[in-house]
Amino acid sequence: MSSTVLPGVPSDIDLINGPMLLGNLFGYMFYGILVVQVFIYVNRFQKDAKWMKGLVWFVLGVDTLMSILLTIAAWDGLAKGWGDLRTLSELDWPFNALPCLSGLVSSTVHVFFCWRIWKLAKIVSIPILIMAISLTSWGMASYCGVTSVAIGVARIGELRPYVIVWLGGSAIADAIVTATMVFILFRAGAKSAFSQTSSVVSKLITLTVETGMTTTTGALIELIFFFAFPHNNMHFLPFLFLAKLYSNTLLATLNARAAFNGERRGTHPAALWDDDVSSSTQLSSRGKVPYNGVQITTATTRHADHELVVISEGRSAGLAAQTYPPSAYNPYSPEYQGKKADFIDFEAEHQNDGRV
Repeated sequence: MSSTVLPGVPSDIDLINGPMLLGNLFGYMFYGILVVQVFIYVNRFQKDAKWMKGLVWFVLGVDTLMSILLTIAAWDGLAKGWGDLRTLSELDWPFNALPCLSGLVSSTVHVFFCWRIWKLAKIVSIPILIMAISLTSWGMASYCGVTSVAIGVARIGELRPYVIVWLGGSAIADAIVTATMVFILFRAGAKSAFSQTSSVVSKLITLTVETGMTTTTGALIELIFFFAFPHNNMHFLPFLFLAKLYSNTLLATLNARAAFNGERRGTHPAALWDDDVSSSTQLSSRGKVPYNGVQITTATTRHADHELVVISEGRSAGLAAQTYPPSAYNPYSPEYQGKKADFIDFEAEHQNDGRV
């Protein structure tokens, strides 16, 4: 079957319009996954802090706006602009905002992970470094969006230095987050004397690596495509759904608390922080918690035992230990409410063999 090519149409038209089409299709798919994850989060974690709920809704709102803008751009280029060769060399107006919004989502997710690192290890320098890199990346993304629309597709290669800072910085920030979280979790697991805690920490490490590698790989693939395919739009393929990878990473991390509790009979989920304390829990352990280590205490209920793992890093050699009053282990006391966010709360189903 012979085909007729209109005069002026590039021979690689499929590599110019094709990535725009596929990128939007993948974007819709990841957006659907994100909506399902938000639905699970809203129904399972109603007691989360208001700021955390607001963070989830904010990310969903930005991704929804991005999906709308991407749909407009696809309609203008593939439907309304069909047959108009200018659509092949010019970027539609939504691309002014799309890179900026993508950088906003990634920086927002980085804020969450920086808070997570600080909450667990009380480290300030690493979160500051991550946010400095992330905000710089966001700034370069915003500049690339506005400038690319002004100069057109043919000259988009002029933005290479800014794209390197944008995507390379985002990938570096993801790698630092992943490495730091793995270190914190590995140290916690190594100091635990309970096999159940070590097992759950191992699963948390796996989750951290998987989610971190997802966003890092997405940013690196987009960067590689930008240099490998300078004369077509292949680099737009991962760009159009990169922000949704970050959003789904955030929700996957939050919803993992329910997944880790799925195999157990506990009353609340396991996580790297705990904002919900079981009303049936009565803690029996007392004493001192090492300030620069991991303390395992045992909480007994009628059905199971619980381990409370405290991750706390001393800020100076002089602070070797910290004493918590007995009320700090009472789930109904103000002292416990102030300390509970420092706990990794895992349920351990032990056999009734006399072990505590």
